[in-house]
Amino acid sequence: MSESQHYRQQPRYQQLAENLRDQIHDGDLIAGQRLPSLRRQAAQTGLGLNSVIRAYGELEAAGLIIAHPRTGYRVAQSDKNAPPAPQHVTRTSPANTTQSDVKGSIPNTVSTLTISDPAWQAMAHASDPTLAPLGAAHPELDAPAVRRLYRLARQHLSHHDEHPSAYALPPGSSALREAIAHHLTTSGHPCHSDALLICQGAQQGMSLILGQLRAHHGRCRIGVEAPGYFGVLAAIEANGHQAIALPTHAHSGLDVEALALMLDSDRSASPLLEAASCDNFRLTLDALIVTPDGHNPLGGQLSLADRQHLLSLAARHGIMLIENATFAELSFDTRRPWLTDLKQHHSSGAGAERGTETESGMPALITLCSLSKTLDPRTRCGWLWLSEPDDASPLGMQRMIRARWASGMGDMPWMHAALSELIASGDYGRHVHRMRRCYARRLEMLREHLRSELGEQVWLPPASGGYLQWCGLPGLTAEQLEQLYHTLLLAGIATLPGSLFNASSAGLRLNAAQLDDRPSAERKGTLQRLTTHLKYALSHLTLSDT
Repeated sequence: MSESQHYRQQPRYQQLAENLRDQIHDGDLIAGQRLPSLRRQAAQTGLGLNSVIRAYGELEAAGLIIAHPRTGYRVAQSDKNAPPAPQHVTRTSPANTTQSDVKGSIPNTVSTLTISDPAWQAMAHASDPTLAPLGAAHPELDAPAVRRLYRLARQHLSHHDEHPSAYALPPGSSALREAIAHHLTTSGHPCHSDALLICQGAQQGMSLILGQLRAHHGRCRIGVEAPGYFGVLAAIEANGHQAIALPTHAHSGLDVEALALMLDSDRSASPLLEAASCDNFRLTLDALIVTPDGHNPLGGQLSLADRQHLLSLAARHGIMLIENATFAELSFDTRRPWLTDLKQHHSSGAGAERGTETESGMPALITLCSLSKTLDPRTRCGWLWLSEPDDASPLGMQRMIRARWASGMGDMPWMHAALSELIASGDYGRHVHRMRRCYARRLEMLREHLRSELGEQVWLPPASGGYLQWCGLPGLTAEQLEQLYHTLLLAGIATLPGSLFNASSAGLRLNAAQLDDRPSAERKGTLQRLTTHLKYALSHLTLSDT
């Protein structure tokens, strides 16, 4: 088959992607140059918006272009340092599902996601104390605030025998809720303790929300980021809902522009949609789970404009928003308001004067947070920030309290007491400020080491906060990535493969929190072992594939 015949047999979005890729490598498109907008590119090439978004998404996954919120796509700063283009890999999805395999794409049919059994095994490996802990999303535990927390816990636990059957019943200790509300308010997120419901971490909070949705609305269509955290998929699946994949970018998080196109798509306006096998392609969602800050695993962060656009989009289409703010407090840019901040600001203005949430043009919204990612996962403490009045939503406080009580009755009062004292003293706030700086150093150290050792073989988008680093390996197939993951396990290093997150191209999620940024032999040993085995595995897999 000739090269021209091969080119003609490719899908049209891949033809566009290869054309742009050649222009970048040949220097016809230079670093920093802005590409035509999605609509302009579609008009120039005669392609549908779907195809253009898929092509741009593939180039972004290869590190050749970068999505800049509200200004479009630009060529990456140095094409010499860009990794090779990712191979187009189609993974086999579980029965009755369709998987979108290109980041930032709009599929011909709505893509549904499900979680698979390997996630359980991978999490077990990530938590194995005999392995280098680069897999699980655990923060630095050797911190002054953590040590003080357990001193306080021992003190309060010593008095627990006076009331051995006591529970901290929902909505949780009033002292703890007041301490959290004060901390949030002083951090720029005005909050009242009556709006908080304490739960056992963000995962339980997510399950409570989805369980109430199922009880009152039946099986719902829940939009999720793809790639995105697999624990979200587990909660959706356990509660009998359907997860709908939404395109997400490394630098800018959820693709709000693509979401708007999917929600507003008109079949008559798009040849690609007219040819789709789905009779009702226009996307409909009941709820959307979004991570505006510290996206897991890609590290992106929504711009202020995208946050505002998302709120108006959700209000217009009647979509409930679930804001996952588990990493928000560790954001390196703390100036960006949370979605719940924007809703409160809007509702307290012109919307409040008109009197109802519907009239104010704001969607239903719940924010969930956790101390597991910022302080210590062993606290098993998180909270839901409920903004809906009891008489307006099944997700109001009284109904959620009953659901929380039924799922576990309550928590240990001594832990609530210790946490409330730590937070009220200001030690927790100081801890968060300190760890932001610490994690920024460790992430940069990890990226520098991987770049110097592996060069073009890795794609390392900068994180917007927290301590998780996406290590893209675009030269590998899905099968090769699985081999690499197990090779690292045999070498005593736990990571998490991108396949668990429904990533479109090969990669690993790494945890920089566990890498001490002080010059120590142990830290250097872990990094050196990681890169040594990565280089060996990448070289071996590449040779065996040729």
